[in-house]
Amino acid sequence: MAVAIGEIRVTIPEQMNEPNEDPRPYRWPWLVAAAVVLGVVLAIIWVGLAVKKVERERDLKAPLPNSAPATR
Repeated sequence: MAVAIGEIRVTIPEQMNEPNEDPRPYRWPWLVAAAVVLGVVLAIIWVGLAVKKVERERDLKAPLPNSAPATR
């Protein structure tokens, strides 16, 4: 296909009119999915550690700490 614009002749290959068979895959959805999964895993770990801390604080049979309370 050739198109003449004024004195300039532009040739467009016929291949450009065909659809792209191998579109470039996007990376950002995988990065967003990885960030969401990492956030969920870290939140579960954080909540689990907080629950254990509260259980230790509420446990009346737990041994007393070795250090004496701070006095002024």
